[in-house]
Amino acid sequence: MAPPLLRPSRLLLLVPLLLAAAPQPKAPAPPRLEDAVPDTFTGVERVVAVGDVHGDVDALKEVLRLAGIIDAKDRWVGGKAHLVQTGDIPDRGDQTRAAFDLLIRLEQEALAAGGRVHALLGNHEAMNMLGDLRYVSPGEMASFADQSPEPQGAGTPVGLHGHRAAYSLQGRYGQWLRRHAAVVRINDTLFVHGGVAPQVPGASLAELNRWVRQDFFPGHPPGGARDAQGPLWFRGYALGEPHEAEPALDAVLQRFGAKRMVMGHTTNRDGKIQVRFNGKALLIDTGLSTGYGRNLAALELRGGKLSAIYREGTVPLAPVKAPAPPRPAQKH
Repeated sequence: MAPPLLRPSRLLLLVPLLLAAAPQPKAPAPPRLEDAVPDTFTGVERVVAVGDVHGDVDALKEVLRLAGIIDAKDRWVGGKAHLVQTGDIPDRGDQTRAAFDLLIRLEQEALAAGGRVHALLGNHEAMNMLGDLRYVSPGEMASFADQSPEPQGAGTPVGLHGHRAAYSLQGRYGQWLRRHAAVVRINDTLFVHGGVAPQVPGASLAELNRWVRQDFFPGHPPGGARDAQGPLWFRGYALGEPHEAEPALDAVLQRFGAKRMVMGHTTNRDGKIQVRFNGKALLIDTGLSTGYGRNLAALELRGGKLSAIYREGTVPLAPVKAPAPPRPAQKH
């Protein structure tokens, strides 16, 4: 005799029991300093780089649309392109968390399409992970309130506990950031937030990135995230005198096998991408966020050609010609 069919009511009772008995997916292990962080990529046909976001996800979306990286619904349409965001996503604006969430999602969509998103560490990411909250806006902090069950204390800024939890080693955004590099090389170009000074330690990008990241993991000696001459803070190629800065840049480029360095961190007040040292240094912090003027700009590297993408169109970036040496004085 065939077994009697289960009544719908009994079947409904069994479903929760079966779900409870099923193995639950394990939460990903927290990042470790020893984890490999990819830093070198070759054979990339198109690279788009954007500078400091500072809590303005709307400006970030707008510039990514200009560059053909996302569509009107904020989905990845960049194909196999690599997008580099050179750090300083947080602080000074209320939409930091939304900007993080956008880039986290785009990372996965880009990988599925054969592309890549590189969200580099900036000094403001470091400050937030290390508890320096001087530039966190009230709205920005409040947006993280749900990241901690700890009750809000009297006189405590709204979202303080959630912000601290979110950026911690166990937090959603702290874990994500700790899995990222400070410096990457794509084809023949180094990308970094501030700049790679000659005195940084390490003969490889892996060693350099480890030196920066060790500040974010307990039990390690001071590293490069706090160092004023570290890659998150250095401004020598943006502000230095050519006779000193260019030889230093040349030495670093040779050391890490690159032809140029792309940097954010130092805002170009004219809202345009700046080229220094015959194209060996490109400064792409144009003041993207509303607080800095909402100057939309992205750098494009394609087939050896460099271009700036602005609202008004795409502009080729030609190397800066070195000044002609002075003519020797004529003898009379």
